[in-house]
Amino acid sequence: MLLAERYRTSEILGHGGMGEVYRGCDELLGRPVAVKLLRPDLTDPFAAARFQREARAAAMVRDPHVVAVYDFGHSNGEYYLVMELLEGRSVAHELALHGPLPVDRAVDIVRQVARGLAAAHRHHIVHRDIKPDNLLIDVDGSVKIADFGIAHSPGGSITPASSGLILGTSLYLAPERALGHPATPATDVYALGCVLYQLLTGRPPFEGENPTVVLSQHVQASPAVPEEVPVPVADLIRRMLAKEPAERPTTDEVASWIFFDPRNATTAELPPPPLRRNRRAVFLALAALLAVLAAVTIGVLTAQNPGTPPAPTDVAPSHAPRPSASPSRVVTTPTATRTTTRTPPATSARPTAKTRPPATSQPATKQPPGKHKPKPGKTDKR
Repeated sequence: MLLAERYRTSEILGHGGMGEVYRGCDELLGRPVAVKLLRPDLTDPFAAARFQREARAAAMVRDPHVVAVYDFGHSNGEYYLVMELLEGRSVAHELALHGPLPVDRAVDIVRQVARGLAAAHRHHIVHRDIKPDNLLIDVDGSVKIADFGIAHSPGGSITPASSGLILGTSLYLAPERALGHPATPATDVYALGCVLYQLLTGRPPFEGENPTVVLSQHVQASPAVPEEVPVPVADLIRRMLAKEPAERPTTDEVASWIFFDPRNATTAELPPPPLRRNRRAVFLALAALLAVLAAVTIGVLTAQNPGTPPAPTDVAPSHAPRPSASPSRVVTTPTATRTTTRTPPATSARPTAKTRPPATSQPATKQPPGKHKPKPGKTDKR
């Protein structure tokens, strides 16, 4: 089929409640596309308006985790919506093939969806139908939100709510929606929590023989999270499935949530802690620091004890000035007591015998032998 003399459809890729999706080609731009056609057998009088609203809502959100919308129109009696073509499969198909997913993969899918929902919520758009069938996985593993057919967007004046119908899928419907209250961004968070539960267990949190029973459980029952689910993830599920919308995290908080399971580091979202990751580098840095401290300590000790001078050939008087521990020396002359600081040559590593003060460097006035200078305050009785 050729639509608007531009889009040619071929094989069918899938179908939903409102329409069928075909593989197509934009012959004007020469690129592959996905073309969604509104089902002609629909008796819903709001179907065309909802289809157009889906196109407008999806076109408002530009995010890597939302399927891009290229065009919308009416041709040959058909309403069509031209979108980005993804070669992968839906999350529902992934669950059907492999069953429950590993924790890291389930958390990764939910975080990607939360990023797309956060972008939609910034435009005041509530998806209202988050479920595995509307989450598409591309060939590179990225996840994108599709089907904004029942999304609530600003200026959406036409809505089937006036007919008394509750929009959405009962398995993922928030309690406030089951009670007939308006949808909010917290409504999408609840549905995404149901998806996370199903990704980990293979089944939705609430099931029953008919939608009424399921809706009643959403309102009254608490989900039973299996024990094999890691505690941090189980806590996140309970928060996302809180009965009160105000108690649920925002999509930004879910998108930035970090999970690390110490029981199995291979399924962690984060790399090991920095100390564990750079243990070799830390040890090398500590060794280098110890080497520097040792070198500084040896240098200080060497400066304080430059060496032991050779033993003198004669014994200097006890009252003669002793050589200073520093490289400089003090010389006393007979005529006046004067301190002179002399710096020895750089090549003199140790003091020699010549550096000792001369034996004649004594005070000019000497006491006679056997005579002692009387101490102050005492008299000589001799």
